[in-house]
Amino acid sequence: MDLKELGQRLRQARERLGFSQEDFAVAVGKDQAAISDYELGKRRPSITDLPRFAEVLHVSLLYFFEGDISVSDLDRELLHQFHLIPQAEKAHAIEVMRLLAMMTQG
Repeated sequence: MDLKELGQRLRQARERLGFSQEDFAVAVGKDQAAISDYELGKRRPSITDLPRFAEVLHVSLLYFFEGDISVSDLDRELLHQFHLIPQAEKAHAIEVMRLLAMMTQG
């Protein structure tokens, strides 16, 4: 993904919540200058920072990569999330997916 596009998405999500750069910086443990650099595409956020950014901004991690995600990426993410579900709840998760599939088919 292009750094400027990533920065735009970061800024849009931040502004949607009404956060200033300073508010967001405090929430994620960065300084305001770093947030400005990220939003302007001058600096790439660490891959380890993005999950925290997503959490604070109430977006999925995939939000930062929309348009750059292939079907196989989505499949991998779905599988990853499935593996995080406790074993005892996996049957319920499968049933939810079946119902969702039925709802979207017509």
